[in-house]
Amino acid sequence: MEAQEHNEHTQEKKMLPPPVGTFQTREELIKHVRDFALTQGYMVSIRDSSKDRYVTLACDRGGVYRKRLKTGENLRKRKSESRLTNCSFEVVGKKDDDIWILSIKNGVHNHEASNDTSDHPSCRRFSEEEVKIIRELTAAGKRPRQILKALRQKNPNLVSDSRNVYNVKAKIRREMVSGKKMGSSGGVATTLTTLSEPMVQNGVAGTGSSQAYLERKAVTDTRALAAELCRHFYTLGWFSGTGGSIAIKVHDDAIPKPSQLIVTSPSGVQKERMVTEDMYVLSSDGFILLAPVLKAYPHMPPQCTDCAPLFMKVFEMCDAGAVIHSHGMESCIVTLINPLSKEFRITHMEMIKGIQGHSYHDELVVPIIENAAHEGELIESLVEAISIYPKTTAVLVRNHGVFIWGGSWISAKTQAECYHYLFDAAIKLHQSGLDWTTPSHGPICNVNGFRGCGGNYNRALKAGPLSLNYMTEPSQHCILLDIEGTIIPISFISDVLFPYTHDNVEKHLAATYDSEETQIDISLLRSQIETDLERGITGAVPIPPDYVGKELVIGSVVENVVAMIKNGRKVAALKQLQGHICRTGFQRNQLVGVVFDDVAEALERWQNSGIK
Repeated sequence: MEAQEHNEHTQEKKMLPPPVGTFQTREELIKHVRDFALTQGYMVSIRDSSKDRYVTLACDRGGVYRKRLKTGENLRKRKSESRLTNCSFEVVGKKDDDIWILSIKNGVHNHEASNDTSDHPSCRRFSEEEVKIIRELTAAGKRPRQILKALRQKNPNLVSDSRNVYNVKAKIRREMVSGKKMGSSGGVATTLTTLSEPMVQNGVAGTGSSQAYLERKAVTDTRALAAELCRHFYTLGWFSGTGGSIAIKVHDDAIPKPSQLIVTSPSGVQKERMVTEDMYVLSSDGFILLAPVLKAYPHMPPQCTDCAPLFMKVFEMCDAGAVIHSHGMESCIVTLINPLSKEFRITHMEMIKGIQGHSYHDELVVPIIENAAHEGELIESLVEAISIYPKTTAVLVRNHGVFIWGGSWISAKTQAECYHYLFDAAIKLHQSGLDWTTPSHGPICNVNGFRGCGGNYNRALKAGPLSLNYMTEPSQHCILLDIEGTIIPISFISDVLFPYTHDNVEKHLAATYDSEETQIDISLLRSQIETDLERGITGAVPIPPDYVGKELVIGSVVENVVAMIKNGRKVAALKQLQGHICRTGFQRNQLVGVVFDDVAEALERWQNSGIK
């Protein structure tokens, strides 16, 4: 019996080989084997292969651990037991004519099934897109745990851990030294051909030498220019407190713009003291080729700007030649005039002509995105803003600053000056109670806040408090509206709703008496009537307890409600019951609401302006 139970248990744990069959391609066969292996608790890797003839797939726990040093006192010992068990499981795929045929060479494993896909190294490998993200965030100085968090936000099923991220980061650091680029598997793939080819054409000494290219005048001049601009922008208040950053493409006629090198400023460094040697040089896809040297205390170790991943996205999406990230006070305050608005708008200002693709009469629209604790976390919202506003050359970050770009450093600098002028103008017009979003720049309309309304909105308002035209404080978070006389005629309440509740209170109570809602309504009325009786209120009659019967309770409730309506009472218990009765009337189309003609337009305008 015990032997039989043991055999049954062994049978339950047995890992089956993949079903044999034929496949159109080598890749299809490999995917079939790996997908099936995961369902059984094992994984395979390619042991031997000839791309057009055969492929041998073996268990990834096959083989044995080999010591790095075989003899001597420095013998390296593993801290944990090797996962390798010399498993002999093996399947073979062979190509016959144009068909790949799968066969089983050895279908037996010598180990138990794994409980977690993360036990298999191949399942922890990063895709090309994930390696690119790791490279971008590494350039921004992020730690493995921060990078892993960002990766899992994009791929919740990711089984890799921070150790895998650390290994990729280590290989990226080796890239910087060797001048090579890492493929998706984490290994070294190709040399920097975008550098080596132009150097051959231009006769630079040392064909393929990336170091020689980094020492060229174009690179040095761009680093010097970036340092000069940092010092200048500091005097404008854009780069104070070590904040703000800049990235400039190294212009080279022999290299296509998307492949040109990028010079960018460091993070956490006093920008007014920037010199050429403080600038980083990045490849076109964002990994560091040249970093500043470490300075003596009290200087901090150099770190590339946290904005590097955002700069890379702007270069990629907008064909930019330079990007400026400013912390100018006006770029921060202008996003707070209306904290709910998703865009900044201004028109009929001379400096609009300095913005690419705009003239004096145009309306300039700049998207606003929400701030985050770390600048690297702004990538997704920045990409979304650029996609929605393809004409823009700037994106504001609320409570933070602004990103501005142009086809060259001159274009970016000129536009940055114009944007800051326009932000400042909007703030000062706002302080004067003037609307910067309309051609006339007249007094700010009462209800439209950040987006303005000019003279058009006045014609839409016709009744009640909404007809107040102007005010000097435009930054509403929300608007609280009365009903009677504001969005509906007062007569609708007295001539329609009150008679309806008077006529239907008994029907409503009879139809819904056993519901929890109606029992609560009766309980509130009973408490109110007890108070009224103590105070001697005319028309109040006692409401009997429930055990005397439904009809007597309803009859006394109706008598009290009719008396309250007749006397113009506005107590909460009555209003709640009336609301429930009227709701039923609207649901049955026995009541039809009447609102002023301008209400829908007003609500839509406020909502579009970000006002609740």
